[in-house]
Amino acid sequence: MHIQCTKKLLDFLKPNITNKNTDSDLYAWHANYLVNDRKKLLVIMNDLTRFSLVFYGVKKSDFKNINVWFVTALYNAMVLAGFSGDDIIKYFDKAPDTITYNKTKNRTLVARLNKTVEIADIMCQNDGVYIDVLEQDHIAKSCNEILVCENNYKTCYVPKEKFKAYIDMLD
Repeated sequence: MHIQCTKKLLDFLKPNITNKNTDSDLYAWHANYLVNDRKKLLVIMNDLTRFSLVFYGVKKSDFKNINVWFVTALYNAMVLAGFSGDDIIKYFDKAPDTITYNKTKNRTLVARLNKTVEIADIMCQNDGVYIDVLEQDHIAKSCNEILVCENNYKTCYVPKEKFKAYIDMLD
């Protein structure tokens, strides 16, 4: 998995940067965070599909185990979104073993990411958060079921459906 972080998140994490071409890569993600009630609300969004994962109360020390909790959260989000076991296995079989970081790719994806962070923040305020766990499945599920549009509303889709369509194209 390749996570492209905003400058704010890169300054917070200080990871090793890996340059990688992520055009048309289903395993490329963008990440940003927002401080909400002195706790960080982290949103990680897939570049191609806008399928999102939401975490609340993330600390810098949590990123030492990102391989574990990111994959677990992605698995849980896929199950909640209604993906079949075969689709989940197909996605994770082709996934890279390590997580690498880089700066954001372009302004368009950052704008989409910021909109997703804004939606997640509003849902956290309306629906509440589980303070005893990092992963906020109920918020991620809602974010993945909202109709999103691109190109001045010429293309509209639901993130979980587009993610499923891309997984179906994997061989």
